Amino acid sequence: MATRDDGAGAWYHRGQVCCTNRKLDEALACYDKALELSPDNPLLWRRKGFALIKAGRYAEATVCFDRALAIDPDDATAWQRRGYALACMGRKEGAVACFDQALARDPEHILAWQSRGWLLGTLCRYDEAAACYETVLRIDPDRGSAAWHRERMRERRDLAALASEVREAERFMEVPACIREVVRERDYGNAELARAVLREMVGQAERPAVQHR
Repeated sequence: MATRDDGAGAWYHRGQVCCTNRKLDEALACYDKALELSPDNPLLWRRKGFALIKAGRYAEATVCFDRALAIDPDDATAWQRRGYALACMGRKEGAVACFDQALARDPEHILAWQSRGWLLGTLCRYDEAAACYETVLRIDPDRGSAAWHRERMRERRDLAALASEVREAERFMEVPACIREVVRERDYGNAELARAVLREMVGQAERPAVQHR
């Protein structure tokens, strides 16, 4: 004889197929049917939340992840996905906290590290973001996307540092247009070279001042 859990499983698998095929309204209806039969199953709440993320319904998704976490507080994937939903709503600090919760429970949760790196990059915390991608590569050295994102974070860090150094240098010297152009055009590839040239020019400008003291 079929049990309620058997019925929930059938609805769950139907929902999975619909979600994979991006029939999101149908998927959500299936997950709701499954949850009617098994309301205390955290996987069902998590999967419904994921479908809501794919549908762009982020606030509703966080409610589902909260339900999942109320049942299983150590579900690292639910924490990661809750963080992603919060990030998409602009609640970035709360999202970082969720990624940290995920990683406290599973230090090798690659999606949590990648999500954390992506979000820290949007907050201009480039060194921390690069470190996240570095951790991904220690876990999975063949993950080329992490290597690519790590380098982009380092380039953005160098460009942000150059912009700051240009502003400081302009207080007492004329910064060449070619260096200012690197900042204006977001020329990441030449940011490190421009910083080296600017540091040399600043050093030359400061030496006469020191000599006349």
